[in-house]
Amino acid sequence: MALNSREGIRERAQALLERSIGPDAEFRPDQLDAIESLVVDGERLLLVQRTGWGKSTVYFIATKLLREQGAGPTLIVSPLLALMHNQIQDAEAQLGLEARTINSNNTEEWTEAKEAVVDGECDILLISPERLANTEFQEDVLVAMDEEFGMLVVDEAHCISDWGHDFRPDYRRIKRILQELPDHIPVAATTATANDRVVDDVTDQVPDLRAVRGDLVRDSLRLQTVDIGSRSRRLAWLAENVPDLPSSGIVYCLTTDEVETVTAWLNARGLDVEPYHGGMDGDRRRELEDRLMDNDVDGLVATNALGMGFNKPDLGWVIHFQRPPNLIRYYQEVGRAGRGLDEAFAILLSGEEDDRVAEYFIEQAFPEPQDFETVLSTLGGSDEPLYKYELLKETNLSWKATSQCLDILRVDNAIIRVDDGFTRTSADWTYDHERIESVTEHRREELARIQEFTQTDECLTRFIDDELDGSLETDCGHCANCAGPFRPASVDDEELVSAAVDHYRAESWDEISPRYYVPDADGRSKIAEDRKPEPGRVLSVYGDPGYGELVRRAQDDGGTYDQELIDAAVRHVDLEWDPSPAPTWVTAVPSPTDEQRVDDLARRIASELGLDYLPVIERVGEMRPQHELANSYQQRWNVEGAFAVTESVRSGPVLLVDETVGSRWSSTEASFVLRDAGSGPVYPFALAERNRW
Repeated sequence: MALNSREGIRERAQALLERSIGPDAEFRPDQLDAIESLVVDGERLLLVQRTGWGKSTVYFIATKLLREQGAGPTLIVSPLLALMHNQIQDAEAQLGLEARTINSNNTEEWTEAKEAVVDGECDILLISPERLANTEFQEDVLVAMDEEFGMLVVDEAHCISDWGHDFRPDYRRIKRILQELPDHIPVAATTATANDRVVDDVTDQVPDLRAVRGDLVRDSLRLQTVDIGSRSRRLAWLAENVPDLPSSGIVYCLTTDEVETVTAWLNARGLDVEPYHGGMDGDRRRELEDRLMDNDVDGLVATNALGMGFNKPDLGWVIHFQRPPNLIRYYQEVGRAGRGLDEAFAILLSGEEDDRVAEYFIEQAFPEPQDFETVLSTLGGSDEPLYKYELLKETNLSWKATSQCLDILRVDNAIIRVDDGFTRTSADWTYDHERIESVTEHRREELARIQEFTQTDECLTRFIDDELDGSLETDCGHCANCAGPFRPASVDDEELVSAAVDHYRAESWDEISPRYYVPDADGRSKIAEDRKPEPGRVLSVYGDPGYGELVRRAQDDGGTYDQELIDAAVRHVDLEWDPSPAPTWVTAVPSPTDEQRVDDLARRIASELGLDYLPVIERVGEMRPQHELANSYQQRWNVEGAFAVTESVRSGPVLLVDETVGSRWSSTEASFVLRDAGSGPVYPFALAERNRW
């Protein structure tokens, strides 16, 4: 039977599936049809299928079949390369496919990978969407190939659409590639998170893309929502409930700080859990994924860095410590559980403070129109290309906003990257107010929907299926709203709540590390050892349960700080920190907004410590509150020369008190004037650190 006949392809595909999984393996609905459409018909498919359906099975088997017919390698474009190594290992071991990756973390392997692709010696090349913008990649790989790619796979294809929950500017390049791709090259665009609006948007932008949609909800998942209030009460709930959950699982948090706090809490209660977030290096993240795969830990506490692409069939539960910003992301993350189990649990905790975090991320999703104008005018007015850090020096833009502007403007060809920075092109560019406002409004509608989800009495499974425009017509019968709660909706032991508040207070302090360099006209210069401050301490995170909330409340009310904060500050300095040589006097950093409150704070701390308070630092220049400035350069120049000292500076070690700390430039500048005037070591201390998001 001819291998390229439809019957031959289907038989060979079945044989490859059995080779991969076992002799009794069967394709799921739509999988075999999709493989046949790609291999025989060269179609362009948009596979909208639930997590765990087996989208990678389709394009790996299709790749094997195409390579057996003499086609070129498959190009996979994915933002999830760090989470695909298990799938790639399986493809290599089970199907004999050789895969290579070109990304920012394996530069030492680039030459070998490029040669393998150009010479046709590998079967799969995986790249991130950002790599498509790299001139070297275009010339060394795409242009140099003797033959074209045999198939293009676009992973997480919802990123093409503005309406997708995770739109990425670099996916516009994929859209252009798809539009220019020869008709005979098959395309598999895959996603688990596209409703009708996203599907219509993607298929409108990409020609001849046929959507193949399956059932989006998994019968094994048992969904429950618990509106429980404060994060300290949620910690208590975790302590009471996680030990009774089956197998291993994942606790999802919105921020890295929360990951660390929750991990330490569960560890202190005898659970073997590890933190996982995008700030870790790739080897450590892979080690943690392997430990979870092997059930070597009770669970991981993670940000959404552990999300799409991670496949553990026996993951027994997923708990959301905080409410995600939308139901699509929630659906993705609960989809980690129950892939190979008859029953798995997905529990969403929500309550106070979730809206504040969600609103922050919505507001930060797009730069402001004036941010784009600032970048364009600054580049356009420069005789030379500018690096990102040079833009930051000349503008009051944050690192994140500058990066976003550069990414979007590069994709739109309004600027280009050259060897020594970025430069403006002649292309016209205007801010698309209507699109950005529509997308922002859509994000707020999504937030309202997940708020409604946490309060509804309707079937939770059907609620999500409706959001995804799925095909479920009846209630599921097994979520908590249908069958009754399977975990308590409250905390039994109130002492655990008090212990959780104490945990936040104990865990939220951090070191204020000294700055080692100061920016200047020629770049930066090293700060002299006899001028910079010593490592300091900050008591809490602004707005967090416990002390951080007390700081926020006092600043919002405009009053003085509670005695509880003073006692905590003194206890931390005197017993938990105990700097050496110990401070012999106290002074304060002048505030641009409320010098009286800071003066009162420092005076009371000094009194409790039994030290003299001397307000020796004076504000002699105009300055804005540091948290209103967007980047470190502007924050540095805001305080440069803003302080002077009186003749009352003492020569002994000094505790330098401030309300909040962020950039550390205020304490650094205050240290300069103190040390220059003859003080001893300077120990910065602040009540709260501004949000670390």
